[in-house]
Amino acid sequence: MTEIERFTAKTDEGKEYVIVLYQEYLHTEDFRGSQDIEGQRQYLTSTGELVNRIDSKTFQIVKTNEIVRKV
Repeated sequence: MTEIERFTAKTDEGKEYVIVLYQEYLHTEDFRGSQDIEGQRQYLTSTGELVNRIDSKTFQIVKTNEIVRKV
């Protein structure tokens, strides 16, 4: 997995998290040659907690069920 974005997000109470977006790339080869194609994306906190994306600015920390917004 490759890190492609990192940003700060806050709860309504002001607690801050660093959210990291990782992208998986799949290497393929066929008669036309080789290429890397985009695979799965995954959001995690900087400490490794799983994050669900609700919309482009709103996320949920799975372990704590906290809703955070991108700042």
